[in-house]
Amino acid sequence: MPGQHASNSVAEGTLPSPLSSATATALRDLAQELDTTLAFIDLENTGGHLERDRIIEVGIILVAPAGEPEVWSTLINPEIRLSPAISTLTGIDPADLAHAPTFAQVAEPLREKLAGRLLIAHDARTDLAFLRQEWRRLGQVFTADVLCTLRLSRSLFPDEKRHGLDAIIERLQLHSAGRHRALTDARTVAIFLARLYSDQPARLLEACRQQWQRPALPGSLDAQTLDALPDRPGVYLCYDEADSLLYVGKSIRLRERVWDHFYAATSQQREMRLVQQIRRLEWIETPTELSALLLEARLIKERQPILNRRLRRRENLFTIAWEGIERGSPRIVPLRDCDGGELYGSFANAYRARQSLRRLARRHGLCLKALGLEKPTSGPCFAHQLKQCRGACCGAESRLLHDLRLSAALRHLRIEHWPWDGPMVLVEEGGGQRLYHLLWQWIHCGYRADPADLATLWERREGEFDMDIYRICFNALSRNRGTWMPLAQLLSPSGPQTTATPGR
Repeated sequence: MPGQHASNSVAEGTLPSPLSSATATALRDLAQELDTTLAFIDLENTGGHLERDRIIEVGIILVAPAGEPEVWSTLINPEIRLSPAISTLTGIDPADLAHAPTFAQVAEPLREKLAGRLLIAHDARTDLAFLRQEWRRLGQVFTADVLCTLRLSRSLFPDEKRHGLDAIIERLQLHSAGRHRALTDARTVAIFLARLYSDQPARLLEACRQQWQRPALPGSLDAQTLDALPDRPGVYLCYDEADSLLYVGKSIRLRERVWDHFYAATSQQREMRLVQQIRRLEWIETPTELSALLLEARLIKERQPILNRRLRRRENLFTIAWEGIERGSPRIVPLRDCDGGELYGSFANAYRARQSLRRLARRHGLCLKALGLEKPTSGPCFAHQLKQCRGACCGAESRLLHDLRLSAALRHLRIEHWPWDGPMVLVEEGGGQRLYHLLWQWIHCGYRADPADLATLWERREGEFDMDIYRICFNALSRNRGTWMPLAQLLSPSGPQTTATPGR
């Protein structure tokens, strides 16, 4: 409870079982039914961010088919600051954590406790992700069979609106002193599962089987390989039997996303085709989702995967170029040949660009002649005869008013000017990684892990303007994601000093 200090570590067997005899009996019967030992586990963390935050407490209750439940609990020194809010929520004092063991010191006994057991937790995906992340920092892989009571609650009680642990406590009318302490919350999960087994054993077992159901994997891929995928951002590449690239995808949680392909293979044609053809899988971890987005877009355009449609490179893209109000009609030109003026959108061909202008003309009462879509003959344009043009072609409306409306109509397609005087580097950090992306005029010239390599990358800069890359980078800049700094500053002898501010 808030205000109470926790003991640094509790060794196995030194705590009495927190379960009643009736609960323990029901869980032993369930463990016998499932032919495994149940490991009810809960974690307390410094926060909810998988990369920044760390585990501060682990509580485990083990229930085997026979014998008394075992209890194991320990505080963990996260080696980072514990916020006052988390300290108040859990009642864990930072002073207690300072003298607690680190995760590296408890990793081996914790692995021994969990080995071969069925891990049961509320929102198990999150707890398992934090455990995997801690072992990953030690250069180790952790996998386990898992049962999520949050998913069980949603499956068995579809009419209930809330399924969090507080809702479970309220629903079962449990007394839960010490909420937000690992062992107490693990006890709540154990009682909840025991109640489910006592009240509706057949439905519970069926819900468990559905939760554990895994799709059939291609013969060349095994579950162990897929379990080794990290629960962090990155890009994955799928290859066929001839080692041709089939598909490139990205995710903030690689492992979960790749498994989703195999689950969807029974209902979606593209996923079925991918599963039938895949023979090899690679992945590239990235610091954040932004790097994954940039890398995915770049790889798809460079390597043209067979099954990717979105983000594929399109040659000879066109755009709408316009000098501005009362400065002539918009021009439809190849994007690579643009030599000034404002640019609006990118289109697969000139026809689609013209169609886009025609739609804007109908929607906003614009003149086809003023838009350059009809020859500049005398008399009104065809749209004016249909009362769809307000008359810029015959003097019924001034060119100034027409172009002001045109400017407003085009605004959502506008490609913003590059707001810097030179090349910029987008620096991203996360999960112990740091990447440096080199950008110039919204062109992604590449990325490096060592900033010293950026000078060579700039000298042989490659690439062309790409609308997908533009949107990713512009959104990152608009939402203040990543750190932007001039290339010259990053490579200066004194090193980076300040971040840069966009300017026109």
